Amino acid sequence: MSFSKEDLLKKVDSYDIINHYLKPYHNTDRLLAGKNISNPFLAENQKTPSFNIFPTMGSGEWRFKDFATGDEGSCFDLVMKLNNLKFPEALQKINSDLNLMLDTSQKFDNSNKHTVVEKPTFRVKTKPFDQIEIQFWLKYGIDVHTLKRFNVSSLAEFSTTSKSGNPYTIRSSQDNFIFAYENTNWVKLYKPLDDKKYKFHYLGTKDQEFIFGWEQLPENDELLIITGGEKDVMALSAKNFNAITLNSETATMPKSIIDNLKLRFKNILVLYDNDDTGLKHSNLLAVAHGLHRLVLPTIKNNGKDISDYFATGESLENLKYLIEETLKTTPPIELDIEKSVYNAVELLARGEIEQRYLMHPIFPQKGSAVLAGKPDTGKSQFARQLCIQIALGETNFIDFELNPVHNRSIYVATEDNEDATRFLLYKQFNGLEKQAVENLRFIFADTMNQEEIIKNLNEQLSLQPVDLVVIDSFGDIFQGNDSNNNMAMRNTVKTFDKIGKEHNCLVLFVHHINKAAYRVAPGQEHIQGGAGLVQKVRLAIVLSEGEGNTRYFTVVKGNYCPKMYKENSLQLDFSEESFLFTNSGKLIPTAELGTKPELNNKDEKYNELVDIAEAIFKNNVVNYGNFVKEFCQITGKSVPTAKRAHSNLVKLEIIEKCNGAYRIKEKSSDDNNLDNDEDDVDVPF
Repeated sequence: MSFSKEDLLKKVDSYDIINHYLKPYHNTDRLLAGKNISNPFLAENQKTPSFNIFPTMGSGEWRFKDFATGDEGSCFDLVMKLNNLKFPEALQKINSDLNLMLDTSQKFDNSNKHTVVEKPTFRVKTKPFDQIEIQFWLKYGIDVHTLKRFNVSSLAEFSTTSKSGNPYTIRSSQDNFIFAYENTNWVKLYKPLDDKKYKFHYLGTKDQEFIFGWEQLPENDELLIITGGEKDVMALSAKNFNAITLNSETATMPKSIIDNLKLRFKNILVLYDNDDTGLKHSNLLAVAHGLHRLVLPTIKNNGKDISDYFATGESLENLKYLIEETLKTTPPIELDIEKSVYNAVELLARGEIEQRYLMHPIFPQKGSAVLAGKPDTGKSQFARQLCIQIALGETNFIDFELNPVHNRSIYVATEDNEDATRFLLYKQFNGLEKQAVENLRFIFADTMNQEEIIKNLNEQLSLQPVDLVVIDSFGDIFQGNDSNNNMAMRNTVKTFDKIGKEHNCLVLFVHHINKAAYRVAPGQEHIQGGAGLVQKVRLAIVLSEGEGNTRYFTVVKGNYCPKMYKENSLQLDFSEESFLFTNSGKLIPTAELGTKPELNNKDEKYNELVDIAEAIFKNNVVNYGNFVKEFCQITGKSVPTAKRAHSNLVKLEIIEKCNGAYRIKEKSSDDNNLDNDEDDVDVPF
């Protein structure tokens, strides 16, 4: 075997391994963290299931544990125990079962029959369709001419890099051929003989607004069919139907696109798969836009889509009859976006059913949120970095998954001017080792009132939609005389929240916390503006300081945020050179953050310092290095604070030198009170 577990984990996540081998033991497609199932190692089902999977904090590795039996371990332990294998055998089984092709030894085929296409982040090598591949497509009625018309090619191999930046190559074979739906800067791979999870794969940055089949549509015609996949579009096109598909059956169609299509086509018909997902979402799409909807009859051999319909020998005449009968019915009335009363079907048809995130699983995709903190914590730098990485089309921010639709953002600056922003922007792009992009726009609003900002925003969002709008800062766009007036606060948030919902983007306010909260654990009650602000936004985050360049990212309100991120704070590292944040991988219980309030009484400061000294020395001699170490362990404070404490203990004559180390100084009657010069001593509490 020529690969290690590290090589394997570069190609497949530990969750995917665990989920794959536990599928026979649960009835869902994807097993959720903390969901108890019966222990798969036991001969009989548990009366009270206690076996579950979970991600470990920091590393994110997925593991299993049964609290009843004590069974626990990694994804590799699971495969070894389920199959009675040794570790190397388990690696080989995972490689084989998940078709990872790690042990390949094929050479690149440099035949002149092949063409190589180079892209910035991937490489695909095409080849002519062979007879087996042609026969695969022909069973759906799709010939080579149709494949070429829709820019579909056969691949000899493709090369790309894993999420961790390591290159790898996958080659096709007669047992697992690979097709590519080619676009300008990205490619969607289709591996029809692969496991369901690995059938589709994207290379490059996928265009979220792309509609397959759009370029092949005529200017106008009698009928357009919206269907559920690329293969279905081509199967219909080969029979002379006009057809398009979205990125998935669960995607929504923007009203502007539907309005365009309604001007071009007399009738529009929705034809999705006849499984649960297809039936549900075809109904929602039809109701949302007032479209005809065709449900296919039961298809032989468990077929579910129009491709299977043709592959099982159903005739074109039967399909035409079904379409004609469907078009005779009256489609549902298109939803009025201004109405406020809906029945259940209409309500579900208005948008996504599943919660969608801009940064999974914390920042929602649309609506409003607030990022607050005291001055100089880096709130603006954090918000600007998020804008930059969205505009760059990156899929990761502080180790969380980004899901932008447009790869565009707008930063509304009410405090920093052009010169300051230019300097900060240069630093951050340089730190990311990236060039500036046009997808990030700035509105300098230091002289604008709220109405002018809203007017500019709406113009820019109408010109080009974005994923994120940052308002820095909230205090400058607040309209009202009293920031503690809940109604005034809610009305201001409501105005911008409406913009976010109308333009399907997130509006993030940069704001401040109350001065009284500077030294205590983060909480939503500390954000300036009373309850009115926090009640109205969907997400509230506090960015607070730790020692040195440590920052804490705390979710103090999150309507759809996992509990673990509400109870724990994410420890970030902040670079004063690049003004960028990185994830340390540590989660700290939020209740442990903050420091003790300042003590006003010098006697209390003195007594606390004496208590710590007595705890460390305990009538023993302790050298300087060990004192610093023990002080940090006892108090949780930094090394510089420990060094200052040692200096103060010497100045206050609480400790004294002894044989190159230190010990508690014996007290005399004069030592009962603080020295007169204590004011000159900086007691570190």
